[in-house]
Amino acid sequence: MSPADDRLLTYLGPPGSFTHAAVDLLDAPWTGRVEARDSVADVIFSVESGAADAGLVPLETSVEGDVSSTIDELVFRSSMCFINEEILVPVTYVAAGNAGARASDIRTVVATPVAAAQCRRFIEGCGAAVDFVDNMATACRVAEESGSDTTVALASTKAAHLRGLVTVRSGVEDHSGVTTRMALLSRRLAPRTGHDRSVVVATPIDDRTGVLADILGCFADRDIALTAISSRPIRTRSGEYCFLLTARGHLSDARLQETLRAVAGIPAELKLLGSFPLPADSANRRVDESAPPGSVGAETLDDWIDSLLDPARLGL
Repeated sequence: MSPADDRLLTYLGPPGSFTHAAVDLLDAPWTGRVEARDSVADVIFSVESGAADAGLVPLETSVEGDVSSTIDELVFRSSMCFINEEILVPVTYVAAGNAGARASDIRTVVATPVAAAQCRRFIEGCGAAVDFVDNMATACRVAEESGSDTTVALASTKAAHLRGLVTVRSGVEDHSGVTTRMALLSRRLAPRTGHDRSVVVATPIDDRTGVLADILGCFADRDIALTAISSRPIRTRSGEYCFLLTARGHLSDARLQETLRAVAGIPAELKLLGSFPLPADSANRRVDESAPPGSVGAETLDDWIDSLLDPARLGL
């Protein structure tokens, strides 16, 4: 076996999870070994300790935002584990059963609570009873071992395939377009491509008014765009926070390095979570399509304010 084939990638299991599905969507196909781990912490530790060459963990869902367990592990409990790539995985479910199963005959659905909640209309349409389990792999195992043509599992296509089930109906989730952003982790930084972004953790030394504005100003003064800003509480310092900043550019860029020196001089301590290529579809995303329902632009802002302050104008 060649050295390349002996590399190990770990992922948040069990087999068939959406994180497992991300392995098939990597920019460079993974030709080495692939193994599941029981927790995000286990995946990150396997990478940082050198037991694994790479790891895959969920970073953000389009419904619930940041995956706190991953963010906290990367920020507070790791030091040499870097994001190398982001993978957008569609969160779509299939109803999968034994050979011969038909959608019109479904009487029992085996699913996780999350899957059942996201596929509520399908379940109600079948009039089926729901058996709850902990994960999609178990759901598929229970459906397969039932030997019944009237029992299906709600699972990913990958989980169903691994168990040898057939797809009875695909796309059974209530809302299409839901995705989970996965992170490919490594002990090394990804090489610069010219279309990159970096995730930096800035922890102010002093808790004072305006410190976040000063940090943001360091980026604005050097014309570096920030695409995401969030905060995490510092557990050892009650009431104080560190800030996660996602900036355009790679750590090797001189302008980003200059910006980080300015932030450090505020003063603040810095940590890098990764410099990695932008997802391929980033340039094609439209801002106006991502705004929450009920949002308004500059041309209608004044009328919107007046309407909210005068409920009678809204017929309330």
